[in-house]
Amino acid sequence: MKQYLILIILLVTPRAFAQDNPPNILLIMADDLGAEVLPCYGNTVYSTPHLDRMASEGALFENAYATPVCTPTRAMILTGLYPNRSGFLERLDSPLDPERNNRLPVHLKTFGHVFQSAGYKTAIAGKWHLGDFQRYPDQPASHGFDEHCLWVQYWEGRRHSRYFGPHNWENGKYKVHGKEIFGPDYCCDFLIDFMKRTQEQNLPFFAYFPMNLIHAPLITPPGDQTSAETHFPPDLGERERKAGQMVHYMDAIVGRLLSKLKELGLEENTLVIFTGDNGTAGYLVSRLGDFHLRGGKRTMNEAGTRVPFIARWPGRIPPGRRDSFISLMDVLPTLASMAGIPIEHEVDGMDLSHNLLGEPGKDRETFAMAFEGGVYFVRDERFRLHEDGRFYDVSVSSNQTRYNMNVVSDAGPHAFARRRLQQRLDEFMAIKQTDRSYTVVPFGTGGDNFKNAQDKARNQKRKLNGSR
Repeated sequence: MKQYLILIILLVTPRAFAQDNPPNILLIMADDLGAEVLPCYGNTVYSTPHLDRMASEGALFENAYATPVCTPTRAMILTGLYPNRSGFLERLDSPLDPERNNRLPVHLKTFGHVFQSAGYKTAIAGKWHLGDFQRYPDQPASHGFDEHCLWVQYWEGRRHSRYFGPHNWENGKYKVHGKEIFGPDYCCDFLIDFMKRTQEQNLPFFAYFPMNLIHAPLITPPGDQTSAETHFPPDLGERERKAGQMVHYMDAIVGRLLSKLKELGLEENTLVIFTGDNGTAGYLVSRLGDFHLRGGKRTMNEAGTRVPFIARWPGRIPPGRRDSFISLMDVLPTLASMAGIPIEHEVDGMDLSHNLLGEPGKDRETFAMAFEGGVYFVRDERFRLHEDGRFYDVSVSSNQTRYNMNVVSDAGPHAFARRRLQQRLDEFMAIKQTDRSYTVVPFGTGGDNFKNAQDKARNQKRKLNGSR
């Protein structure tokens, strides 16, 4: 293995308090939610009282990063691997090419495997987006989840809603729900039931909720929207109004989960993490006081990769803001350490549990990212270097200076910093897919558009039916 691949078993010292009473873990990841959308990160228009309280009672990370789009992040958070190592560099949409093995490979260990092997009951509900359930019905059971309830984006070549009347893949069965069912609520109920039943069995649980909110299409969620619109200015655009309603509803779901943990008497022994999978959609503009920021999804800038990261565990995680770097790649080893579980396979992520706990330890000095088309960058506390030579001085003194990075036209005064980042970038760009036995086919490539993909799926089905 390359020297920059981290052998986590040498770094992880299982937390002593987790040995006799392992914590439950609830990991929530919103869809298309950059950090700038939340009031606790500076938004002055939207309303998220539950997340604001969670942030005030726990750790809020100022410098948390994901990939710029959903599929690579979903593979990264599950496996703890860089996208260029796992092969998941681009958006993966369904229907998938039926002639390719286009899914998250089973040999890539996930946090589902890690926690399941340690005696945890594991569940996932929400959005998978790492492979087609019709072609690969073993997902996500084969990836370490005892129970699952996931939105089916396509079935028989037809696209289905993620919100009202969702079609779900529930514990190995395809289920169609009526329009009165709101998908995010249904998935929340699924996890609440899972947590309750697991508590009754006196077992620890790992519940992963990659929810569909606030991804397009922009919709008006169920119920009265008055509280969502408390801070809406008169000139707020229609898109931003709907997005604000969806953000508020997302927050209410988080509130339901937190309340249920308290009701079940699990609050004091449950670590809750909230984050996002990538930057906000580019057609939405967030307001942070007088500073207006357009969403950066699918871009390799700060708005495309900076996400919220909030961790709450009453009595264990001291409240306060954290300036240290954290990546969603670090989630697997960090949560395993918090639960006292040693990691016995190689991952790229770091154990940053000391950052959650407010203790000294080895911090992440740089964050590197790869994206479709051979685009890379590496960033340290101050500077950011891209594969095409762009060199930025990133000031985090305000949201405006953070997101409007200054191009360093003359790197002379910072030559040492640039050389150091260039060495790190060269090492990172040299990372190749660890296993070439599978192919990840990104959406819209190889001359296939959506209709062609549908036609391929239908033709493949006809061939299969004709051979029986």
